[in-house]
This record gives sequence, C-alpha cells and structure tokens, in this order.
Amino acid sequence: MLGINLLYQFFIHSDFAPKLGALEWVLNTPSHHRVHHACNEPCLDRNYGGILIVFDRLFGTFAERPSDQPLRFGLVGGTPSFNPIRIALGEWIAMLGDAWKARGAGAKLRALFGPPGG
Repeated sequence: MLGINLLYQFFIHSDFAPKLGALEWVLNTPSHHRVHHACNEPCLDRNYGGILIVFDRLFGTFAERPSDQPLRFGLVGGTPSFNPIRIALGEWIAMLGDAWKARGAGAKLRALFGPPGG
C-alpha cells in the first residue's frame, strides 16, 4: 500500500491535470492537491488526502481552488531563505517562540497545535 501511495504521489504532484469526472469526488487529483500546498487563506488546512479525497469531503476539510485569486505557495508569513537549517526548523522555532510568549496553558497549546495565525 505504501508503494501504491508513493506512485500516486507522482501523479498528484504533476502538472498533468485531466478531469476525472465523478472520480474527483473520491480521488485526490493534482488540482485538489495544489490547494493543499497553497498558502491562500481559503486553502489553509485543506485537502489532506493522499489518494482518497472523500474523507476531506466527509470531515469538512475539502476546498476547491479559489476562482477569484491565483494560488500562492509557501508558508504563511514565512521569510524566503536558502539556508537548509532555517527552512527545516524555522517554523518550529517561530511556533516555540509564540508558545513562550503566550499567556496561559490554553494559549500556549493553541500556538503549538492550532491553525496558522490562531
């Protein structure tokens, strides 16, 4: 199953985006997955499915590509860098800093486990 999922990842990370008709209600497609990687506000925390998108539809985490704006990719509020340490750990360091500054246990947990900007 892991091998099948890995092969499917080549498809959903490609620019090849044919319309799959009714299968788009069940399967993750390249257009669905681009929404997952986008940092536009309506795309945050959406379209998690690896192969099946049906669970995102069931649990309310599915989103279509916004028709009124182009997709932007990257981290919310991230600063561009070519430093691999900063790329790999920068967001973790920022989250820990937010948790350190937050007042109360609930706010600290939201800084670590809540949605971006939450």
